[in-house]
Amino acid sequence: MSADTSLAWAGLPVGVGQIEEALREAWREEAARAPEANGSLAARTNVLNLIVHAATRGELEQVARAIAHLGVHHPSRAILLLAESVGSESALQAYVNTNVQTMGDRRLIFEQVTIMAQGEAARHLPGVVDPLLVAELPDFLWWLGQPPFSDASFTRMIEIVDRLIVDSASFREMSVGLRELAEMTIVPHSAAVSDFAWERLRPWRELVAQFFDPPAYAASLATIEEMIVAYEPEGGRRSSGFSEGLLALGWACSRLGWLVERRPTREGLGAYRWELSAGGRTIAVTLRPQHQDDPIVGLRTLTIVAGGRAPGTFEVYRESGAHLTTRVNVPGAPNLEQIMRATEPDENDLLLHALGQFGHDRTYDGALVFAAQLAGGVERLA
Repeated sequence: MSADTSLAWAGLPVGVGQIEEALREAWREEAARAPEANGSLAARTNVLNLIVHAATRGELEQVARAIAHLGVHHPSRAILLLAESVGSESALQAYVNTNVQTMGDRRLIFEQVTIMAQGEAARHLPGVVDPLLVAELPDFLWWLGQPPFSDASFTRMIEIVDRLIVDSASFREMSVGLRELAEMTIVPHSAAVSDFAWERLRPWRELVAQFFDPPAYAASLATIEEMIVAYEPEGGRRSSGFSEGLLALGWACSRLGWLVERRPTREGLGAYRWELSAGGRTIAVTLRPQHQDDPIVGLRTLTIVAGGRAPGTFEVYRESGAHLTTRVNVPGAPNLEQIMRATEPDENDLLLHALGQFGHDRTYDGALVFAAQLAGGVERLA
């Protein structure tokens, strides 16, 4: 197989049946270099298998660069996949590459396998990938973009992994994507899910929860009348902060027992309002776009308004790309405002966190079920 100079990052082209032998040979070559490297030992280190599915060669190249920097934290056998199933003759190309990083008197070898499939071969990638997984290690599948949940090839891939990593902010069909993800979380023994959009919400959720830690404010949880979430509709590489807004509302529903019983009403382009119910009360929740010409993506503000016997307004808003500001206004008490450091995580940070997770995140699963219900109402308005 001739080398493609544009794929230098992918490594050495090999036949699919020779991948394991090519990796062993790379290890032997690195071990032989020990005397030249001041006697440092070459260690073939894997703590997990990471499968990455990308839509373009450019995405694969970017992922390969990111994985090269993650090896020290999560040394893995990385298997990068590109499937082009439409309008192409059946073909399968494989490449192997090793990344070596020095730690003290040891040199760690991290393995990368790149597989590019075209036509009919793209439908059989699970059968190619399965034998390449290092036994007895957790298996992660990072799917860039929206997975084809109903596709048989995707279903077979999910059956061989322990965790699916996605970014719901990149979904083209939000209601379908969230519904399919939610269905995965309730299937027994199904792969767990990590969602970059959910992880971006972490500081927002922590700050909202802290509002109601003091006993003086805890009573306001039962008297909430309104929740308003504003999101940035133009998120650069990501589609928008829309999915983060739905997940934020879904999280509130799951933790506070709010029920989604009616369709939303449209209040403008990308703006929706729901009337939720809880113990005979009605809670108005609104999700709306708020665009500003700055680098901020995701959520912009989250406001909770309580009334009745425990009134108050509790707000979190994005002060800058590195800070969130909280504001509390309760009748009869001093207004409180604080600025908290909360840097927006990049994709490498999000992947690092996802690779450190094992088992289901039940808080996310609950929020996702309600977010899917909210998104389903939006779909029916279309």
